[in-house]
Amino acid sequence: MSYLRTDRELNARDEPTARERELIDAVDALLTTADPAGLIKDETQWYLGTAGEGEENLELSLPLGRDREIALRVLLADGSFTVGWGGELGENPLVTVFEAVAPSLGEMTAAVETELSRTLRVSGRRRLFGGASELHLHHGGSWIDLLRGGTPSREQDLKQASYEVTPRTV
Repeated sequence: MSYLRTDRELNARDEPTARERELIDAVDALLTTADPAGLIKDETQWYLGTAGEGEENLELSLPLGRDREIALRVLLADGSFTVGWGGELGENPLVTVFEAVAPSLGEMTAAVETELSRTLRVSGRRRLFGGASELHLHHGGSWIDLLRGGTPSREQDLKQASYEVTPRTV
């Protein structure tokens, strides 16, 4: 099963560079092997040339949850590499967890795998007016609220989140 997909109309370029293709294939293989129990949807996308200028400009978006309101974002741009949670195309992630200049493919794949191994606290409860479910990430020894811009999670919200999961659950 292949997870990563693209929409040619959304891309500014037609073909990935060799390095971009390696990263796409490595993350796709990681997701296929991990089979993350439906938390990461198969609408996972890759985009070329949408987040900035330059020869290398690849963004991967790995959505989480029922509403796909939060995504693990991977950005490779002119030799720099960032992995983080949340944000839109071209925006800074809510929580940057890995940044490197000219990393190896192994380092990039390991950074994505680390993020897929984090514990999330999730609830299917929807907020008023069709708002998103609770979604908290365990990061740096504490819980942060991904739906509130990466701020520390409030205790009452953590209590409402009904179960803990790891995206890389086999």
